Amino acid sequence: MSKLTTERYSTKNSALYPLVFLSFAKENFYLRMAISAFVIKQRVVPISPFMNIDYNLGGVVDKKLIRVAENTMLQRCRALWVFGKVSDGMLVEIYLAKKWGLPVRYFSLPNVSRGFQELTEEEIELGDVSNWVWDWVRSGKNLERWHPRLRIKKNYPLVYPAYSKRNFYLQTYISKYCLERHRIPLNPFMIYRYFLSDLIPRQHVYLGNASIIKSVDELWTFGPLSDGVIAEIELAKKRSQKISHYRIVSDKPQVIFRRVGPSRVEMEEKELEKYRPILRS
Repeated sequence: MSKLTTERYSTKNSALYPLVFLSFAKENFYLRMAISAFVIKQRVVPISPFMNIDYNLGGVVDKKLIRVAENTMLQRCRALWVFGKVSDGMLVEIYLAKKWGLPVRYFSLPNVSRGFQELTEEEIELGDVSNWVWDWVRSGKNLERWHPRLRIKKNYPLVYPAYSKRNFYLQTYISKYCLERHRIPLNPFMIYRYFLSDLIPRQHVYLGNASIIKSVDELWTFGPLSDGVIAEIELAKKRSQKISHYRIVSDKPQVIFRRVGPSRVEMEEKELEKYRPILRS
């Protein structure tokens, strides 16, 4: 393992964080960063659709792709954490988690007098949903005709988009590119929103990224490689994951990516050329 990787990801694999899917209603979208920050401090990786895919990625991809993405991410997580009053979309996620054998935890939202509090299943409140649906979810009855998302059977591979902070502004375009090629991006710059405005320690982010890389099927790089991206490539290679490289051909007026081989990948700094053998190994 190169010095780059050992400096950034020096903690043993046993310290990596499990991926946890976060479920909360769209009216609590404004709390998405606060919820993710709370979850990260519990030493887990927050897979929040409202962070990773934003608000349905701003409508730039087919809603069916978004639903496949949400179901795939939930199925690949280790647990489901539910925040606030339960909406119909949240009921779908609770139903699927129970169906797939994932543990479910419930939390109240913070207010002026207290922070997040864990609740029992009996203590949660329902939003604009019927009590009978919730009773069916709790009892394990089949609800697959009730909601179109429950009838989706597709799932796609997970991909880790690796790119320099200098290309942070392309995060939505990169996720869109992955989704349109039937890959579900776990996009670190969207999941952590540039370290959640420094609400969390940087090492939590590094360990979280390592945990995501461990959990995905592929790693795709975009643009010139930074030292951090090279370290992430080395981690992926250690797990024999498929790696693809994409050059940023244009970023205005239209963003265009083109796949290239390891010998044509650009380095952000000349001194990083010494690590090119890592790409070819």
